[in-house]
Order: sequence, then structure tokens, then C-alpha cells
Amino acid sequence: MGLSFFIIAICLIFGFIAAVVSFRPNLLPEIGASLRRADPVKQFSPRNTLFIVGPAANHSACRMQRRLLKPAIPALIREDVCVMEVYGDDTPRKNGDPVDWLDPSLLRHALDAEHGFFIVYVDDAGKTRFRSEAPMVTADILRRACLDIPPPSGDGPVKSSILKKLRAA
Repeated sequence: MGLSFFIIAICLIFGFIAAVVSFRPNLLPEIGASLRRADPVKQFSPRNTLFIVGPAANHSACRMQRRLLKPAIPALIREDVCVMEVYGDDTPRKNGDPVDWLDPSLLRHALDAEHGFFIVYVDDAGKTRFRSEAPMVTADILRRACLDIPPPSGDGPVKSSILKKLRAA
């Protein structure tokens, strides 16, 4: 009895589809075109991403890390390395653009960086290459992440004064 209802239901569904297609022969291409125009599915992959995680955007360690990393950000983005900033309960920012659908608390939990300041680099294989609880100089970030990106020219002579500030913080 159940099998006959199943067969009848399938026949009715295919009959309905055939009737709709016969009345509107361009319906399937229209559906396909509208699906292609629709926004792509929002996906997030932490691969090849440098995370700056902190309690607030104006936290001293977060401000210092942004200042240290600012000259190298264009080179990082050019090499397909994303810079993701996650501060408190604020909307995470990927390369400066807000990612409003991504939950910052879940992201911090996944990175095991729930309290305090962290800088974490996840390589292309999805493995955490390094993590630090203190701000880092750009040259050290590039070296520890094994990225073949030349450090910005301003990193060399300023390095000692920045390290003094890091040790004082």
C-alpha cells in the first residue's frame, strides 16, 4: 500500500514539472541565471590567515600590533594572506572589511584565544604555525610564519626602539 502511494506521488511530481516546463519553456534557464546572480554562499576558512585577537580594539597591545603590522599589510594581502582582526564582541574584520555573519566568540574559542591578546598564524594546510601573547615585530611574524615576503623597509632601524616598547609593555 505504501509503495503504491510513493509511486503515485513520484508520478504526480514529475507530471507537475512537465506541465510547468511545457507552459514556460524558459523557466529552467531563468532559474539558473537567477541562482548565478545570487550572492555566493558565505564561507570562512582560517587557512593562510593572520589573526589579531584582543579584548578591545583600543587595547594597548592591539594598537601596537596594528601599528607594527601596518606597513606590511599590502604585501600580506598581495601574497593571499588574510589579516583577521577579532576584538571583544565587535564584528570581526577581514582585511579591513567587516564579516558580520562570523561570531567573534566562537572564533576566539576555536583559536583558543578567549582571554587577552593573541597573534595567531594559520598556514595553508590549516595548522597553527605560531601563536604569541605579545605584539611582534613584522619581520619576526614573517620569519616564524615561513612567508617569503620581504619585511617593510621601515622595520630595520626602528626595531630596537620597538622592542624596548614591547619589553616595557
